[in-house]
Amino acid sequence: MPTLGKNIANRIRELRIKSGMTQQELSDKADIDWSAYSRIERGKTVNIQINTLEKIINALEIDYPDFFTFSDSNNVKNRIIAKISLLDNENKVLQIFEDILDWKNKE
Repeated sequence: MPTLGKNIANRIRELRIKSGMTQQELSDKADIDWSAYSRIERGKTVNIQINTLEKIINALEIDYPDFFTFSDSNNVKNRIIAKISLLDNENKVLQIFEDILDWKNKE
């Protein structure tokens, strides 16, 4: 089972790729040295500082719950949420789920 640090590194990479940014672009946007950022994304930085992680999350323009929902979780709901967050049409998929749930509740 991956460690929290490895999960965070993988999640940063997933979300960076989804956003269409290079490592250099994200490190610039987060105001982090590129080589330090590269070590974080590769899982080579063992103890990432909270303020550094916050800069990365802000640069990715997502909220904390979306960031901390990992696609390799044992929890089915968490896996689904993580996978949805990586889709280009995330809002459309969420609307479909909401419509299904609203329809089910009307029965």
